[in-house]
Amino acid sequence: MGFLLTFLAVYGLANLYIGNRFFYWLRTVVSVPPICYWGIFILAATAPIFARILARAGIAKTEGLFIIGDWWLAITYWSVLLWLIVDIIKVVDKRLNFLPVIAKDMTNQGYIVLFILMGMLAYGAWNALNPVITRYDLSINKRAEGIDSLKIVLVSDIHMGRVIGIDRVERLAESLNELNPDIVIYAGDQIDDDAAYVANNKLAEPLRNIKARFGSYAVLGNHEYISGQPELAVSLLKNNGITVLQDQWTMIGDAIYIVGRDDLSAIRYTSRETGILADIMQGIDKTKPIIVIDHQPSRINEAAQQGVDLQVSGHTHKGQFFPNNLITKRIYEQDWGYLKKDAYQLIVSCGFGTWGPPIRLGNQPEIVDINIKFE
Repeated sequence: MGFLLTFLAVYGLANLYIGNRFFYWLRTVVSVPPICYWGIFILAATAPIFARILARAGIAKTEGLFIIGDWWLAITYWSVLLWLIVDIIKVVDKRLNFLPVIAKDMTNQGYIVLFILMGMLAYGAWNALNPVITRYDLSINKRAEGIDSLKIVLVSDIHMGRVIGIDRVERLAESLNELNPDIVIYAGDQIDDDAAYVANNKLAEPLRNIKARFGSYAVLGNHEYISGQPELAVSLLKNNGITVLQDQWTMIGDAIYIVGRDDLSAIRYTSRETGILADIMQGIDKTKPIIVIDHQPSRINEAAQQGVDLQVSGHTHKGQFFPNNLITKRIYEQDWGYLKKDAYQLIVSCGFGTWGPPIRLGNQPEIVDINIKFE
């Protein structure tokens, strides 16, 4: 409740700030009745809140409201940053008087903010729709009896739901099959905030068509727990041919261990503790390769201490859009890419989909192609 109230306060103040800045700029361009302007503005600003309230209440056809609301989150975020930059420059200019006359004009300032904002939104939306294949070639200094190499295709943070619909999931499935994987790993947040919506609209069905020599494996992420429907999420994934590991391990090819950790958010949303890795790995022969799937790259030292050879994670989105990546870099030792500590190796994906605004800026959505040699 405390987090929610803080968010609403910050979000409200941010919208009050940009609402005033855009209103005073717009009045220099055209005559706008304040009641019309503020009526439309308030409807857009409250869209992300009412969309989620109506969805939780089971009211259908909220997709349009979700789309407006999610776009508005990005508009609010970047508009605050851009107007702040403008206002700071204006304060400095009052002392140093360095701006040309044309840049001092309120009308021109508003056009500059609007032009940059539209460019960021347009590029970010295009970028979010065009995932890349990120390839890693690595070796594990252990023998996997009968298996010389392993191709893992890693996907994290699909966020299937009202934004990432069945068309995107179908394209994802096609891309995965084109990579001809030995094993597919889903590193959490397969589902956005509403597992029932995903189930009712059969958004995960294309994933059952993926062909992999050793099958597909997944762990839950924080969004499966945020939805309040983790059991439904597990059932949905299993019904589409994906093995879900919740503080469990399994073996592929009688030679390689796959360990799936339950997400840390289970503690907050289900009031139960997640397992200690040493306990989860009881019965594992550590002379054989061990691959851990953990949605959040938060417990890497624990994995390294337990003799894990490779951990794959997601969650961070690498901030999803600038400048959030500066925050994720401070929170996580490795917020994206590859890290090696002695025999322990970590790969963090920035994810395939998006949460909230369907926008990526400063990173590219990705499917991760990992090729392992056993030596």
